Amino acid sequence: MNWQDQRQELVDTMRKLDQLGMVSGSSGNASVRLPASGTQKKLFLVTPAGVSYDTLTAEQIVLVDDDMNPVGNTAESPTSEALLHKAVYDQRRDVEAIIHTHSVYASVQAVKAEAIPPIIDEMVVYIGGTIEVSEYGFPGTPELAENSLKALGDKRAAIIRNHGMFAVADTLKESLRVAELVERVAKIYVNAKMSGTIIPVPDHAVEAEREMYLTRTGLKLT
Repeated sequence: MNWQDQRQELVDTMRKLDQLGMVSGSSGNASVRLPASGTQKKLFLVTPAGVSYDTLTAEQIVLVDDDMNPVGNTAESPTSEALLHKAVYDQRRDVEAIIHTHSVYASVQAVKAEAIPPIIDEMVVYIGGTIEVSEYGFPGTPELAENSLKALGDKRAAIIRNHGMFAVADTLKESLRVAELVERVAKIYVNAKMSGTIIPVPDHAVEAEREMYLTRTGLKLT
């Protein structure tokens, strides 16, 4: 099976991120998990390494198996952060799509190694609460994947120290929505800190919204 629709959706998503200024050139990456059947190995589609998004085609999207081997005839190699995608899929059965960006304001927080507390209601309902920052890991290594996964926890986004951010969800469209929300929240946080005191969402509201998040994502049942 070629999974043409999923391949094209990945291309369209990366071009959208490029237009939004959340990635540039060939930076950042995205993937979608594919349904497994019978004895078939787990598979996911992921963007290739070193291909500019303004020229990326559906045929250049890489199909990867559970052993991190490209499947089928392809001249491209998977993104160097494919290990991060695999780690998330292995740990989070609720996740079907992942987006990793180098967006500016999230990257500011990555450089500061400063988590973003709940400052607007949306980030609890749609992300799960505080956006944590991972410990440092060299790009493309198991250490980065492990540290990023730990920072993610049961939420839908985390910041990768000195690197960028990643968003996860049950669809690629929702992952994009989360990634955009993270960047907006980070921009609000950076500007609010420069302007004065930050007043976070009250604890009782965070608790209620956290329940909403767990219910809407199905994590409350797992």
